[in-house]
Amino acid sequence: MVVFVLSNTGASNAYAQKKPTKTVANKKKAKSKEVKAKTSKKTSNKTKSTANVKKHGKKSKASNTARNKKSKAHHKVVIDAEQAKIANDNKMASLQMIADNKEKTRITDSVHKTVLLNTNQDDKEGYFATGFSEKAKASNYQTIVGTAATFKSISGWDDKKFYILTNQMPIGTIVRITTPDAKSICAKVINILPDEGDEIQYRISDSAAANLGVSNKTFKVSVTY
Repeated sequence: MVVFVLSNTGASNAYAQKKPTKTVANKKKAKSKEVKAKTSKKTSNKTKSTANVKKHGKKSKASNTARNKKSKAHHKVVIDAEQAKIANDNKMASLQMIADNKEKTRITDSVHKTVLLNTNQDDKEGYFATGFSEKAKASNYQTIVGTAATFKSISGWDDKKFYILTNQMPIGTIVRITTPDAKSICAKVINILPDEGDEIQYRISDSAAANLGVSNKTFKVSVTY
């Protein structure tokens, strides 16, 4: 009877010793699984978080890129408009400058031409040309056609002072003598014409006749005064 109890007691002790060992192992295993589950969850959450960050980052980057492109496009449009305006203003300024220069050139050329014509006319028509032009501006003038001859004179060859004798106008009058081929000189009436009948109305100095290109003894002229 005693032996049985001891035997059972030993068996009971052995079972008691084995049972705690199994429980500890199960706890360790359960803890290990829990740790793995937590680690896996953390990893999963981290992966999701990383994915969300990447996804948000991509969206943000795409949004920023779109905004930058839009901003650059708007900036380019503004710059292009400003450049177009500047180019147009420069073009208009250049055209205005060209027009002003052309007008100045036209006026200058006109003045030079007038001065040149007057100078050439004065040179060709002789010393009294300026006096005739000034007198013509101040009053109306008349023209008489007649026959002329020459008289000898030492004046006019160098000084271009041409003279005329006539009864048609007062002494001291400055006249313009013009030939049928439109050559002209200006001369001053210095005396009356001696009585020579009706054939000759004027006598001009031989230097005046030479400037008119006249070589005949008598020739037709128109006298303007």
